[in-house]
Amino acid sequence: MLGLRWSRLGAALAVAVSVAVTAAACSGGAATPSSPSSVSPAASAAPLSQAALIAGSRHEKGLLIYGNALLTQTQHVVRAFEAKYPWIHVTATDDEDPVVFSKYAAEHATGTRTADILIASAPGLWVGAVKHGFLQPFTPAGISHFPSFISQGNGLYIFSPDPAITIYNKILLKGHAPPPTVAQIARDGIAGKYKVATYTINNSFGYTAFWAYVHHDGWAALDKLGQTAKTPGDGDVLGQDVAQGGFAVAVFESGLARGPIETVPADRKLMGWEYTKDFTPLIPRGIGITAGAASPDSAKLFLDFVFSDQGQQALCDAGFEASSNTFRPANGCPNTLKALYQAVGGPQHTYLTPFSQQVANDQAPFTARFRQAFHQ
Repeated sequence: MLGLRWSRLGAALAVAVSVAVTAAACSGGAATPSSPSSVSPAASAAPLSQAALIAGSRHEKGLLIYGNALLTQTQHVVRAFEAKYPWIHVTATDDEDPVVFSKYAAEHATGTRTADILIASAPGLWVGAVKHGFLQPFTPAGISHFPSFISQGNGLYIFSPDPAITIYNKILLKGHAPPPTVAQIARDGIAGKYKVATYTINNSFGYTAFWAYVHHDGWAALDKLGQTAKTPGDGDVLGQDVAQGGFAVAVFESGLARGPIETVPADRKLMGWEYTKDFTPLIPRGIGITAGAASPDSAKLFLDFVFSDQGQQALCDAGFEASSNTFRPANGCPNTLKALYQAVGGPQHTYLTPFSQQVANDQAPFTARFRQAFHQ
C-alpha cells in the first residue's frame, strides 16, 4: 500500500452542488501559460500595508479554509504560515470540490460562520462561484512575480498549477521507465508490453487533464489509449493499483503523487514517475478570499504569504507546484513550474486548463466522446 493518499475524489463538473453554484455566463478563449484566463478581469483592491493587515488580524478569531487538498499537504503550508503569524490559528478542511462551494454557499446564505478562503480545482465550479459573487477582490503583494495566468480576475488566483504525470511500477518494467509520451505508452499497451491505466472521466482532475490534452493535441493519442487502458478510478486507486502490480503504468496521474514516491522509502523503491514530454496538462487549483470572510485581514495575510518566496517554499515542500518566476528553492525542491518547463522542453509542451465556461459546457459531450474512445 502507498504511504500517502494522493488526491481527492471529485465529482463531475455537471453535478449541481447548490443553486448558487451554477453554470456561469462568462465565456471566451482558453488560457495558456503565457496569457491570462478567459475569466473577465475585475478591479482588485490595492494591497494594504502589512502593518495594517497584521493589526487587523490580531482582532480576528482565526482563519477558516475550505480546501480540496490533502490535509497533510495543506497543513505543511499552514504550519509555515502560523510560524510567521503565531496569533492566527488556521483550520483547514479536506473536501471534494463541490462540497467546498456548496458548504460556503449554504453557510453564507444563513449568516453562519463560514470559510474565509476557498481552495478548489474544478474550473466549471469556479466560474459559477465568481459569477455569484463568492469572492472579494484582493491583490497579493507578490503577484507581479508570477506568470500572468496565475491571476484569473475577480479575486481568483491559482494556488498551484498541478501537472498530470505518469507513474510506473519499477519491478514490472524491470527498472526501466516507460516511454515519455502518451502516444508511445498507448502503442506499447496495445502491443501487450504492459498493462496501462488512467484516470476515470467521472472526476474533476481527470476531466480537466483530458480536456487540456485534447484541446492541445486532439483525440488521436487518447483514441489509441482507449484501446488498451483501463480507468479504475481516481488518483488514489491508480497509485494503489500500480503499486500492487495490477498495472505497470498509469498516465494522467495527479502530480501530487511525486511527493510520496520521492519521500516514502517503500514507495520510492517500488515506483517511479515522469512527465509526459510530448505534452503535460496543468490542472489549476484555485484560491480566493470569500465575500463572507469573518477574518478578511488574516485571509489577506495568507494570500500574501502564499505568493511570497517563503510561501512558495512551503508549497514546494508540501508537493504543490511553486509557480513564481523568481523563486529558487532553498533545498533543491523539484516541484516548481520552472523545473517542469525545463524537463518537458519548454512551456509550449504544457497547457493550463482555464477557469472558463467553455470547460464547464464541454463536460457532457466530452465525456460521451471519451466513453466512446474507451469503449465504456
